[in-house]
Amino acid sequence: MKFAIDLPKILYLALFISKFAKEAKYYNTNDLIKIAHEIKPELVRTRKDKKDYKFLDDTNLGGLRGNFSTLVTLRGYIKKNNKYTCYYGIGKTDRLFNAFKKGEIILDAEKYCAYTNNIELKKLLEKEAKNFSIREDQAHIKKFLEKNKDFKLVRDNTNFKKIAVLKSKDDKYFLRILFNTFTSDDVVEFNMLDYLKGPKIKQFNIHPLFAIPSYDNYWEEFYVIDSKEILTKTPLFMCFDKKAKKFYDNKGNVYPYLTLDESLEKISGQNGNIEERLAYDWKTVRTQIADDSIVQKSETEQEEFLVFLKNFLDWKRTFFIYDKKVVDYEVSSSGGVDVTLKFSGGTTQKLELEHKWKNYILHNHYKDPVWKDAWLYADEKWDFDNIKKIFSPYLTEYGDNIPKVFLCANDTTKEKEAYEVDWKNLTYSKIDIKD
Repeated sequence: MKFAIDLPKILYLALFISKFAKEAKYYNTNDLIKIAHEIKPELVRTRKDKKDYKFLDDTNLGGLRGNFSTLVTLRGYIKKNNKYTCYYGIGKTDRLFNAFKKGEIILDAEKYCAYTNNIELKKLLEKEAKNFSIREDQAHIKKFLEKNKDFKLVRDNTNFKKIAVLKSKDDKYFLRILFNTFTSDDVVEFNMLDYLKGPKIKQFNIHPLFAIPSYDNYWEEFYVIDSKEILTKTPLFMCFDKKAKKFYDNKGNVYPYLTLDESLEKISGQNGNIEERLAYDWKTVRTQIADDSIVQKSETEQEEFLVFLKNFLDWKRTFFIYDKKVVDYEVSSSGGVDVTLKFSGGTTQKLELEHKWKNYILHNHYKDPVWKDAWLYADEKWDFDNIKKIFSPYLTEYGDNIPKVFLCANDTTKEKEAYEVDWKNLTYSKIDIKD
């Protein structure tokens, strides 16, 4: 069955150039712009003073950089070439990226339309188109304020000309937090990077303001979290479960929150939370939130697999686990689980490779059903207390996507080890494994 999906022009452009970006994987909008100019210059309109100003045949929107910034999803914050930078993608995984490269998605340049036979790819394309619409709408908070004259906050254009900082009549300050993606129908993920970086939250006691979108109303609800909660815990991502009415971060912390009306009565003003603001240091925080294991995808795949091949497989292709013989393996190129183990009886098993156990969570694999029932290998020693700390916060909502079988190499003997976890009872057992 063929599905046709109309795409925003910027999503069309990003998808089109993505297949050329495999060896020069972009990390931020500057990298995307560079690829766009190199690969598809006829789709990028220029002017003398701003070479990246317009794209396609649209003369009503702003710069190409701004439109890419509302298209892409933040995946992490990394240290690359001794510099800290954001890591973005089209969606939370490379599924669309790889689907287009493999020909599972066909683009129509005249209609800005995508065709696919895969219902899941259709849903993903529609989701990214919707996410772009939400980000684009929420980015233009001036338009929202113009349409909602009775809204209880106004822009502070004096102190923050280009940042969506709002204030109340009695000088309580709020920063509109950036929507990142819907991780499910009920869970909205927000990007805290704009809040955490820069001097603004030290100069002013600014509280994060979350505009909760639905698919029909991009400004459906407003909630506020006290700035001291964020400054002391420094999460890169925040999630709001619309069904459970709960805020939590990517570290597993749960946060108290207020409605906007409640915050205007209860939250501290411009000069509040002095102690937390004095103690806050962005340069220290960025080293804590940066994931040093994220490098260019081709390098990541090669490095992680070589570590697994050397430290666990000992350069061999076969071993026994659960008294079943693994006779071969296949390295994935689809952007999903890294390796598929092949057993002698013809069955297979998905295996994800990571440098550290925590990277499975940091890379958001627990949110994607592609990783359901996958085993996990990491180049770390077995430490069940650490395993529980990392994975337990996600069991209630994402239990099916949390690994139950963990592979590693003993850091002293270098022997293969495998463990099976019973998450219900929080116990584990060692699995016999041999060459």
